[in-house]
Amino acid sequence: MMRTPADCRIGFLWSPLLETFDFGRKHPIRVGRFKMIYDFVEKQGFLNLPNVQVINPELLPEDLLRTIHAQDYITEVQRISETGVGDIDIDTPGFKDIYFNSRIVSGASVTGTKAVLSGSIDHFISPTGGFHHAKYEWGGGFCIFNDVAACIYELKHQSIERVLIADFDVHHGNGTQKYFYSDSGVMQISFHEDPEWMYPHDGNIEDIGEGTGLGYNINMHFPMDSGDAVYKYAFDELVPPLIDHYKPQFIIFIPGFDAHYLDRLAHLKLTTDMIRYVTSEIHSASHTYSNGKMGVVTGGGYHPDSLLWGIGTVMSELAGVPYEPPPQKPPFEDNQETWEEVKSNVARVKQLVFSALGI
Repeated sequence: MMRTPADCRIGFLWSPLLETFDFGRKHPIRVGRFKMIYDFVEKQGFLNLPNVQVINPELLPEDLLRTIHAQDYITEVQRISETGVGDIDIDTPGFKDIYFNSRIVSGASVTGTKAVLSGSIDHFISPTGGFHHAKYEWGGGFCIFNDVAACIYELKHQSIERVLIADFDVHHGNGTQKYFYSDSGVMQISFHEDPEWMYPHDGNIEDIGEGTGLGYNINMHFPMDSGDAVYKYAFDELVPPLIDHYKPQFIIFIPGFDAHYLDRLAHLKLTTDMIRYVTSEIHSASHTYSNGKMGVVTGGGYHPDSLLWGIGTVMSELAGVPYEPPPQKPPFEDNQETWEEVKSNVARVKQLVFSALGI
Protein backbone atom coordinates (compact mmCIF):
# COMPACT_ATOMS: atom_id res chain seq x y z
CA MET A 1 0.00 0.00 0.00
CA MET A 2 1.40 3.38 -1.03
CA ARG A 3 2.03 5.79 1.82
CA THR A 4 0.63 9.31 1.71
CA PRO A 5 2.20 12.55 2.99
CA ALA A 6 0.04 12.23 6.12
CA ASP A 7 1.82 9.14 7.47
CA CYS A 8 5.43 9.54 6.39
CA ARG A 9 8.22 7.92 8.37
CA ILE A 10 11.15 10.30 8.67
CA GLY A 11 14.75 9.71 9.66
CA PHE A 12 16.74 12.64 11.07
CA LEU A 13 20.50 12.10 10.80
CA TRP A 14 22.42 13.13 13.88
CA SER A 15 25.69 12.54 15.71
CA PRO A 16 27.98 14.92 17.64
CA LEU A 17 30.69 13.73 15.23
CA LEU A 18 29.15 15.98 12.58
CA GLU A 19 30.65 18.89 14.51
CA THR A 20 34.27 17.69 14.22
CA PHE A 21 35.34 20.41 11.78
CA ASP A 22 37.10 23.75 11.98
CA PHE A 23 37.06 26.11 9.01
CA GLY A 24 37.96 28.99 11.31
CA ARG A 25 36.02 31.50 13.40
CA LYS A 26 35.34 33.86 10.48
CA HIS A 27 34.14 31.21 8.05
CA PRO A 28 30.40 31.07 7.19
CA ILE A 29 30.31 27.38 8.18
CA ARG A 30 31.10 27.53 11.89
CA VAL A 31 31.34 24.95 14.64
CA GLY A 32 27.96 24.62 16.28
CA ARG A 33 25.94 24.94 13.06
CA PHE A 34 24.70 21.35 13.00
CA LYS A 35 24.16 21.19 16.78
CA MET A 36 22.10 24.37 16.49
CA ILE A 37 19.85 22.66 13.94
CA TYR A 38 19.55 19.54 16.10
CA ASP A 39 18.71 21.58 19.21
CA PHE A 40 16.10 23.54 17.26
CA VAL A 41 14.23 20.52 15.86
CA GLU A 42 14.36 18.90 19.30
CA LYS A 43 13.02 22.03 21.01
CA GLN A 44 10.22 22.27 18.45
CA GLY A 45 9.18 18.73 19.36
CA PHE A 46 9.86 17.18 15.95
CA LEU A 47 12.09 14.46 17.37
CA ASN A 48 9.35 13.36 19.79
CA LEU A 49 6.89 12.61 17.01
CA PRO A 50 6.00 8.93 16.62
CA ASN A 51 6.87 9.01 12.89
CA VAL A 52 10.33 10.58 13.37
CA GLN A 53 13.44 8.67 14.39
CA VAL A 54 17.03 9.77 14.89
CA ILE A 55 19.52 7.84 12.74
CA ASN A 56 23.22 7.66 13.53
CA PRO A 57 25.28 8.52 10.43
CA GLU A 58 27.97 6.17 9.21
CA LEU A 59 31.23 7.12 7.55
CA LEU A 60 31.17 7.42 3.78
CA PRO A 61 32.49 4.02 2.64
CA GLU A 62 35.98 4.26 1.20
CA ASP A 63 35.07 2.24 -1.90
CA LEU A 64 32.26 4.69 -2.64
CA LEU A 65 34.61 7.59 -1.96
CA ARG A 66 37.04 6.20 -4.53
CA THR A 67 34.16 6.02 -7.01
CA ILE A 68 33.25 9.69 -6.70
CA HIS A 69 36.71 11.24 -6.30
CA ALA A 70 40.17 10.87 -7.84
CA GLN A 71 42.74 9.04 -5.76
CA ASP A 72 45.18 11.98 -5.97
CA TYR A 73 42.57 14.25 -4.42
CA ILE A 74 41.71 11.76 -1.69
CA THR A 75 45.41 11.40 -0.90
CA GLU A 76 45.80 15.17 -0.60
CA VAL A 77 42.80 15.44 1.74
CA GLN A 78 44.36 12.69 3.88
CA ARG A 79 47.69 14.58 3.94
CA ILE A 80 45.98 17.80 5.05
CA SER A 81 44.02 15.79 7.61
CA GLU A 82 47.21 14.40 9.16
CA THR A 83 49.24 17.63 9.13
CA GLY A 84 46.60 20.34 9.38
CA VAL A 85 48.53 22.19 6.65
CA GLY A 86 46.98 23.20 3.33
CA ASP A 87 43.61 24.23 1.96
CA ILE A 88 41.05 22.59 -0.29
CA ASP A 89 40.38 25.95 -1.97
CA ILE A 90 40.62 29.64 -1.18
CA ASP A 91 37.17 29.49 0.47
CA THR A 92 37.55 26.03 1.99
CA PRO A 93 40.34 25.86 4.58
CA GLY A 94 41.92 22.57 5.57
CA PHE A 95 42.20 21.40 9.17
CA LYS A 96 43.33 18.43 11.24
CA ASP A 97 41.10 15.37 10.79
CA ILE A 98 39.34 16.88 7.78
CA TYR A 99 39.30 13.44 6.15
CA PHE A 100 37.26 11.93 8.97
CA ASN A 101 34.85 14.86 9.21
CA SER A 102 34.27 14.97 5.46
CA ARG A 103 33.46 11.26 5.46
CA ILE A 104 30.97 11.56 8.33
CA VAL A 105 29.11 14.65 7.04
CA SER A 106 28.84 13.16 3.55
CA GLY A 107 28.26 9.70 4.94
CA ALA A 108 25.14 11.02 6.68
CA SER A 109 23.48 11.49 3.29
CA VAL A 110 24.39 7.98 2.15
CA THR A 111 23.24 6.52 5.48
CA GLY A 112 19.88 8.21 5.00
CA THR A 113 19.65 6.99 1.41
CA LYS A 114 20.26 3.40 2.48
CA ALA A 115 17.64 3.70 5.22
CA VAL A 116 15.06 4.85 2.67
CA LEU A 117 15.96 2.03 0.29
CA SER A 118 15.69 -0.50 3.12
CA GLY A 119 12.07 0.53 3.67
CA SER A 120 12.60 1.52 7.32
CA ILE A 121 11.78 5.18 6.55
CA ASP A 122 10.19 7.11 3.70
CA HIS A 123 12.28 10.30 3.84
CA PHE A 124 15.51 11.34 5.49
CA ILE A 125 16.56 14.82 6.58
CA SER A 126 20.20 15.62 7.26
CA PRO A 127 21.49 18.83 8.88
CA THR A 128 24.55 18.46 6.64
CA GLY A 129 24.98 17.54 3.01
CA GLY A 130 24.28 19.15 -0.30
CA PHE A 131 28.00 19.45 -1.07
CA HIS A 132 27.24 20.02 -4.73
CA HIS A 133 30.34 22.07 -5.60
CA ALA A 134 32.85 19.24 -5.09
CA LYS A 135 34.03 17.71 -8.37
CA TYR A 136 35.72 14.40 -9.14
CA GLU A 137 39.20 15.95 -9.16
CA TRP A 138 38.87 18.54 -6.35
CA GLY A 139 36.63 20.32 -3.86
CA GLY A 140 35.76 23.93 -3.09
CA GLY A 141 32.82 26.15 -2.26
CA PHE A 142 32.80 24.77 1.34
CA CYS A 143 32.50 21.24 -0.13
CA ILE A 144 35.06 18.47 0.34
CA PHE A 145 33.37 15.26 -0.83
CA ASN A 146 30.28 15.33 -3.03
CA ASP A 147 27.62 13.52 -1.00
CA VAL A 148 24.99 14.02 -3.72
CA ALA A 149 27.13 12.11 -6.21
CA ALA A 150 27.80 9.45 -3.58
CA CYS A 151 24.07 8.98 -2.98
CA ILE A 152 23.41 8.66 -6.70
CA TYR A 153 26.09 6.02 -7.19
CA GLU A 154 24.66 4.14 -4.22
CA LEU A 155 21.20 4.37 -5.79
CA LYS A 156 22.52 3.16 -9.13
CA HIS A 157 24.19 0.25 -7.36
CA GLN A 158 20.79 -0.67 -5.91
CA SER A 159 19.11 -0.56 -9.36
CA ILE A 160 17.46 2.87 -9.14
CA GLU A 161 17.38 4.06 -12.75
CA ARG A 162 16.01 7.63 -12.51
CA VAL A 163 17.13 10.08 -9.82
CA LEU A 164 15.98 13.69 -9.57
CA ILE A 165 18.26 16.26 -7.97
CA ALA A 166 15.89 19.10 -7.02
CA ASP A 167 18.50 21.72 -6.16
CA PHE A 168 17.14 25.07 -4.97
CA ASP A 169 20.33 26.23 -3.28
CA VAL A 170 21.05 29.81 -4.33
CA HIS A 171 24.41 28.66 -5.74
CA HIS A 172 24.50 26.52 -8.86
CA GLY A 173 25.24 22.81 -8.33
CA ASN A 174 28.26 22.84 -10.63
CA GLY A 175 29.92 19.73 -9.21
CA THR A 176 26.92 17.46 -9.61
CA GLN A 177 26.26 18.92 -13.05
CA LYS A 178 29.71 17.85 -14.15
CA TYR A 179 29.29 14.31 -12.81
CA PHE A 180 26.03 13.62 -14.62
CA TYR A 181 26.01 15.98 -17.60
CA SER A 182 25.70 13.13 -20.11
CA ASP A 183 23.60 10.79 -17.95
CA SER A 184 19.86 10.50 -18.56
CA GLY A 185 19.66 8.47 -15.35
CA VAL A 186 19.97 11.73 -13.42
CA MET A 187 17.88 14.85 -13.92
CA GLN A 188 19.25 17.91 -12.17
CA ILE A 189 16.96 20.92 -11.80
CA SER A 190 18.95 23.84 -10.40
CA PHE A 191 17.28 27.13 -9.46
CA HIS A 192 20.00 29.65 -8.58
CA GLU A 193 21.03 33.28 -8.69
CA ASP A 194 22.37 34.66 -11.96
CA PRO A 195 25.89 33.24 -12.44
CA GLU A 196 27.12 36.65 -13.56
CA TRP A 197 26.95 37.73 -9.93
CA MET A 198 26.99 34.53 -7.92
CA TYR A 199 29.54 31.80 -7.18
CA PRO A 200 30.43 29.50 -8.92
CA HIS A 201 29.69 31.70 -11.94
CA ASP A 202 28.27 28.94 -14.11
CA GLY A 203 24.95 27.16 -14.56
CA ASN A 204 23.79 28.93 -17.68
CA ILE A 205 20.42 28.18 -19.21
CA GLU A 206 22.11 26.89 -22.36
CA ASP A 207 23.88 24.12 -20.37
CA ILE A 208 21.23 21.44 -20.85
CA GLY A 209 23.37 18.28 -20.94
CA GLU A 210 24.93 16.36 -23.78
CA GLY A 211 24.73 12.96 -25.45
CA THR A 212 22.13 10.76 -23.82
CA GLY A 213 21.87 13.38 -21.06
CA LEU A 214 20.69 16.12 -23.41
CA GLY A 215 17.76 17.90 -21.79
CA TYR A 216 18.25 16.34 -18.37
CA ASN A 217 20.35 19.19 -16.96
CA ILE A 218 18.13 22.20 -16.25
CA ASN A 219 19.44 25.56 -15.10
CA MET A 220 17.02 28.34 -14.21
CA HIS A 221 18.72 31.43 -12.87
CA PHE A 222 17.25 34.57 -11.33
CA PRO A 223 18.32 38.21 -11.28
CA MET A 224 19.31 39.89 -8.03
CA ASP A 225 16.43 40.77 -5.73
CA SER A 226 14.02 38.17 -7.13
CA GLY A 227 11.28 37.36 -4.63
CA ASP A 228 8.55 34.83 -3.98
CA ALA A 229 6.23 35.87 -6.82
CA VAL A 230 8.65 35.44 -9.72
CA TYR A 231 10.16 32.34 -8.12
CA LYS A 232 6.76 30.67 -7.82
CA TYR A 233 5.98 31.56 -11.43
CA ALA A 234 9.19 29.92 -12.64
CA PHE A 235 8.65 26.87 -10.44
CA ASP A 236 5.08 26.32 -11.64
CA GLU A 237 6.03 26.75 -15.27
CA LEU A 238 9.03 24.43 -15.21
CA VAL A 239 9.22 21.96 -12.35
CA PRO A 240 5.90 20.04 -12.43
CA PRO A 241 6.08 19.32 -16.20
CA LEU A 242 9.70 18.18 -15.89
CA ILE A 243 8.98 15.87 -12.96
CA ASP A 244 5.87 14.50 -14.65
CA HIS A 245 7.91 13.72 -17.76
CA TYR A 246 10.82 12.16 -15.86
CA LYS A 247 8.90 10.20 -13.20
CA PRO A 248 11.86 9.88 -10.82
CA GLN A 249 12.32 6.81 -8.63
CA PHE A 250 14.20 8.77 -5.93
CA ILE A 251 14.42 12.50 -5.19
CA ILE A 252 17.36 14.29 -3.58
CA PHE A 253 16.08 17.67 -2.42
CA ILE A 254 18.16 20.74 -1.48
CA PRO A 255 15.61 23.30 -0.22
CA GLY A 256 17.57 26.53 -0.79
CA PHE A 257 17.68 28.15 2.63
CA ASP A 258 20.32 30.60 1.36
CA ALA A 259 17.85 32.13 -1.13
CA HIS A 260 16.11 33.80 1.84
CA TYR A 261 16.19 37.59 1.96
CA LEU A 262 18.12 37.57 5.25
CA ASP A 263 20.98 35.47 3.88
CA ARG A 264 24.38 37.13 3.94
CA LEU A 265 25.96 35.43 0.93
CA ALA A 266 23.32 35.97 -1.75
CA HIS A 267 20.91 38.50 -3.19
CA LEU A 268 17.55 36.78 -3.66
CA LYS A 269 14.55 37.83 -1.57
CA LEU A 270 12.57 34.69 -0.81
CA THR A 271 10.68 34.00 2.40
CA THR A 272 9.88 30.71 4.10
CA ASP A 273 6.50 30.88 2.33
CA MET A 274 8.33 29.88 -0.84
CA ILE A 275 10.38 27.22 0.97
CA ARG A 276 7.09 25.75 2.21
CA TYR A 277 5.56 25.85 -1.26
CA VAL A 278 8.54 24.21 -2.95
CA THR A 279 8.86 21.60 -0.20
CA SER A 280 5.18 20.74 -0.39
CA GLU A 281 5.35 20.29 -4.16
CA ILE A 282 8.51 18.18 -4.12
CA HIS A 283 7.18 16.11 -1.21
CA SER A 284 3.94 15.47 -3.09
CA ALA A 285 5.90 14.51 -6.20
CA SER A 286 7.88 11.96 -4.20
CA HIS A 287 4.66 10.20 -3.28
CA THR A 288 3.26 10.44 -6.80
CA TYR A 289 6.31 9.08 -8.61
CA SER A 290 8.86 7.64 -6.14
CA ASN A 291 6.65 5.85 -3.61
CA GLY A 292 7.82 8.50 -1.14
CA LYS A 293 11.55 7.85 -1.62
CA MET A 294 13.19 11.19 -0.90
CA GLY A 295 16.18 12.60 0.93
CA VAL A 296 16.63 16.19 2.11
CA VAL A 297 20.12 17.63 2.57
CA THR A 298 20.48 21.08 4.05
CA GLY A 299 22.86 22.78 1.64
CA GLY A 300 23.53 26.43 2.40
CA GLY A 301 21.90 28.96 4.68
CA TYR A 302 24.09 31.53 6.40
CA HIS A 303 21.75 33.51 8.62
CA PRO A 304 20.85 31.51 11.74
CA ASP A 305 17.22 32.69 11.86
CA SER A 306 16.30 31.97 8.25
CA LEU A 307 18.21 28.68 8.36
CA LEU A 308 16.23 27.45 11.37
CA TRP A 309 12.92 28.78 10.02
CA GLY A 310 13.63 26.84 6.83
CA ILE A 311 14.47 23.64 8.68
CA GLY A 312 11.30 23.93 10.74
CA THR A 313 9.24 24.51 7.62
CA VAL A 314 10.65 21.45 5.85
CA MET A 315 10.24 19.25 8.93
CA SER A 316 6.63 20.34 9.34
CA GLU A 317 5.77 19.65 5.71
CA LEU A 318 7.29 16.17 5.73
CA ALA A 319 6.05 15.18 9.19
CA GLY A 320 2.55 16.58 8.72
CA VAL A 321 2.59 18.79 11.81
CA PRO A 322 2.15 22.58 12.14
CA TYR A 323 5.05 24.98 12.39
CA GLU A 324 4.86 28.71 11.75
CA PRO A 325 8.01 30.84 11.55
CA PRO A 326 7.77 34.52 12.51
CA PRO A 327 6.16 36.90 9.99
CA GLN A 328 8.60 38.01 7.32
CA LYS A 329 8.69 40.95 4.95
CA PRO A 330 11.39 41.33 2.28
CA PRO A 331 12.71 44.86 1.75
CA PHE A 332 10.82 45.17 -1.59
CA GLU A 333 8.68 43.23 -4.03
CA ASP A 334 9.37 42.02 -7.56
CA ASN A 335 9.32 44.89 -10.06
CA GLN A 336 8.54 44.93 -13.77
CA GLU A 337 12.18 44.56 -14.81
CA THR A 338 12.57 41.46 -12.62
CA TRP A 339 9.37 39.96 -14.01
CA GLU A 340 10.46 40.55 -17.59
CA GLU A 341 13.86 38.90 -17.06
CA VAL A 342 12.42 35.90 -15.22
CA LYS A 343 9.75 35.36 -17.86
CA SER A 344 12.39 35.57 -20.57
CA ASN A 345 14.57 33.03 -18.75
CA VAL A 346 11.64 30.65 -18.27
CA ALA A 347 10.78 30.89 -21.97
CA ARG A 348 14.39 30.14 -22.89
CA VAL A 349 14.50 27.08 -20.61
CA LYS A 350 11.32 25.79 -22.19
CA GLN A 351 12.62 26.42 -25.68
CA LEU A 352 15.83 24.49 -25.06
CA VAL A 353 14.90 21.79 -22.53
CA PHE A 354 11.27 21.02 -23.28
CA SER A 355 11.99 20.66 -26.98
CA ALA A 356 14.96 18.37 -26.27
CA LEU A 357 12.81 16.16 -24.04
CA GLY A 358 9.73 16.28 -26.24
CA ILE A 359 7.51 17.87 -23.59
